[in-house]
Amino acid sequence: MVYNMTMIRANVADVKARLSHYLRLAKSGQKVVICERNTPVAELTAVPRPVDRALRESAFGMFSFPMTDEEFEEALRPMTEGEADAFVEGRY
Repeated sequence: MVYNMTMIRANVADVKARLSHYLRLAKSGQKVVICERNTPVAELTAVPRPVDRALRESAFGMFSFPMTDEEFEEALRPMTEGEADAFVEGRY
């Protein structure tokens, strides 16, 4: 998800009265700077979405770290013909 970061300034009283509105703005990618007497005191921004566990455990995250030298060498070795066939067929 790509966020179009813009900054909105709001005072504490307005944020308290319209919290849902400012949460929607933050969720859409805008940064809300909360001010107290026109002095910035906090920022309200969206929390990054968690990485999908299945994706993390796929090719990008299937290894635990730190890796041993043997695990590293195994990870870098070329696939065998059987492994390559299984990969192409979706069985690997």
